Amino acid sequence: MKNTEPELRKVVGALLEADFRLKTELSKTTIKLILHPEGHVPDTLTRIRVLEGVSVVGQGDRVDRHYGGNASLEVYIKFLPDTGMSNYQNLLSLCKKIKKLPGMEIVRVISFNNRRVIHQGKPIVI
Repeated sequence: MKNTEPELRKVVGALLEADFRLKTELSKTTIKLILHPEGHVPDTLTRIRVLEGVSVVGQGDRVDRHYGGNASLEVYIKFLPDTGMSNYQNLLSLCKKIKKLPGMEIVRVISFNNRRVIHQGKPIVI
């Protein structure tokens, strides 16, 4: 009986761990955002953080203000992808949610899981 006890503990531990672990890995994307001149970057990042499926939002560099007043910045986003959709569909869905936020003008995908992104020879721009 003692020989099977460690094996039994191992199986029970694996089953318990399976309930607490995510079924899919988080995906990471880098996106360039162009905001309206009146857009407020900290509020925009907060709004992205509360979107469904988003777990982490960070800003790599400083915000660039252009002559017309538009602000541009690159952000990285870690999100939980929908397993029933392709990577492209997941990116498109996320970008459309971001585009609907107040003050957002252009959303452009730069990379997905540390790989440059081009769809049918063109960048994904919403």
